[in-house]
Amino acid sequence: MGGGYLLIILILLVVTNSITYGVTNLQSESVSYTRNGQTKSVKETLDELITKSSKVDDLERKVTDYEQTVHYLADKVNVGDYVAYDAGTWKNSSKLPTSHGNFGGYEAGTSKNESVSVCGSGSTNLKGWRVLKIVNKQVYLVHAGQPECYYYGVGEDSESSIKMLNDEAAKEYKNSYADSAHAMTQAEAYDITKSIDGTDETLRTTGDYYWVATKGSSISLWYVNKDGYIFYNDHDTLRFGFRPVIVLKSTVLTTGQGSDGLGHSNAWKLA
Repeated sequence: MGGGYLLIILILLVVTNSITYGVTNLQSESVSYTRNGQTKSVKETLDELITKSSKVDDLERKVTDYEQTVHYLADKVNVGDYVAYDAGTWKNSSKLPTSHGNFGGYEAGTSKNESVSVCGSGSTNLKGWRVLKIVNKQVYLVHAGQPECYYYGVGEDSESSIKMLNDEAAKEYKNSYADSAHAMTQAEAYDITKSIDGTDETLRTTGDYYWVATKGSSISLWYVNKDGYIFYNDHDTLRFGFRPVIVLKSTVLTTGQGSDGLGHSNAWKLA
């Protein structure tokens, strides 16, 4: 194809795209185009594109950095790990309960992440939240100790107490990371060691007695004693501890390990 044909094609392209070239040179400063009634030089447009490209590159770097430091919590934690979950603080005070169906043992302004030291005939100072299990990318957290006490009256209906325990968990301990909440069950306590016998496993043994929300009979609940044994009886009126379980959303992320403010330096931090 001759040079004349190339010149004709170039002229056609210029006209079609409404581009006006400078007479004396073809530098980008002197090449302009008109779009939507606005005329801009090619240099101006290129500068804008370069600036936008730089911003995009910067954003991509930030996204890459974020992806390298943030992961799904379920992909990082192991059973027993501490997680920096915060259930908030108590708004009101409540004395140790002395009658059936009542909760208590805490002071206004204290953290729900801490424990009532004595509910039964043992004691505990365990704080924070630990991974109980991981099911379908959802992390289940259990309170390490007992944030409050519950009083069960002899001969009372066990099903109504189970409902109260589950309602209390959902009402008092859920935050924006939680999908649901319930009271720890006998099956969850059992699965920690696959036995009802005593244990030194602190995921089950808190140092005090606590209820699990499973009926032993129509008038009794299962409970875990201070040595980790799982029992039930239907002839005693008892005040034991209460351990809520939090089921986190499957989308919860973590930025890695750090302090949970409760003495655990390797707790998984939520994002």
